[in-house]
Amino acid sequence: MKYNPQISEENSPKEYCTWCEIEVLVEKLTRAIHRSGKKYDVILAITHGGIIPAKLVARELTINHLQFIPIRNKKLYMQEMPSLVEDRKYLIVDDIYDTGDTFAKVFDIVKRFDSDFAFLMTRFKDNNAKLIARVLNHEKWIVFPWERKRYY
Repeated sequence: MKYNPQISEENSPKEYCTWCEIEVLVEKLTRAIHRSGKKYDVILAITHGGIIPAKLVARELTINHLQFIPIRNKKLYMQEMPSLVEDRKYLIVDDIYDTGDTFAKVFDIVKRFDSDFAFLMTRFKDNNAKLIARVLNHEKWIVFPWERKRYY
């Protein structure tokens, strides 16, 4: 499946992801990381969607060093980027690999460092991410539990 640019929050049917599903995805992701034998020093969470998955992955991998890659409105804010160190291994976590735009922006910054990318979901299988918990086989807009608004 190739990315369909018509998929959007406004135009697409929605699939609501539960907290239980998130925990299952985190478990699948961290099991794959354990099987790989790789160890990470730092988890880098891509803001905003990657913050909660990164914390959950950090919990499961017992990694206490969590930093943020500042992405807002699809723009990377370099002046807020944490300092990366050559002798550390980084795991970069986000909620979903969708268009690949965020991945490309972040990859350009971290490509000279020892790092891997992990995603809870991806829209299609053939992309640059090796660590993925779920491949979507539909064009629905995913609504994560931390995105839901309560109307009072």
